[in-house]
Amino acid sequence: MEKGLCVKGLDTTEISRKMEVYLADYSKGFNLVSGQSMFIESIMLHNDEVKTMIPSEYHHLFTDNCKFNGLSGYVTIGCSGGEVVEGIVMLLMDEHCTSAYLLYLQEATEAGNDNTIIKDFLSDTGT
Repeated sequence: MEKGLCVKGLDTTEISRKMEVYLADYSKGFNLVSGQSMFIESIMLHNDEVKTMIPSEYHHLFTDNCKFNGLSGYVTIGCSGGEVVEGIVMLLMDEHCTSAYLLYLQEATEAGNDNTIIKDFLSDTGT
């Protein structure tokens, strides 16, 4: 499939650096310390585990047999009223970690957890 952002051959720290610009666009002032990775965990996921996370207009791109690699970690995305605001960041990629598909941020709100797509790489082709 020719969709997604190319991350082929990058390690977790390099992928993190590549994603930093999208989080900085979402939360002004976000940046990582040199050499730091926002991702601390990698997990293999099956299509049925992530199908609800993928916007319905992309469901036709994946079969029930598709596997994904998910990177996740914690980030500080700003301050609100003197309190540090943290969130969980997750990057959904193909199973071989060659293409990034979706970058999510999960923030705790009064109503529960709010999942926001920070960047949709599926709408881009071959970047």
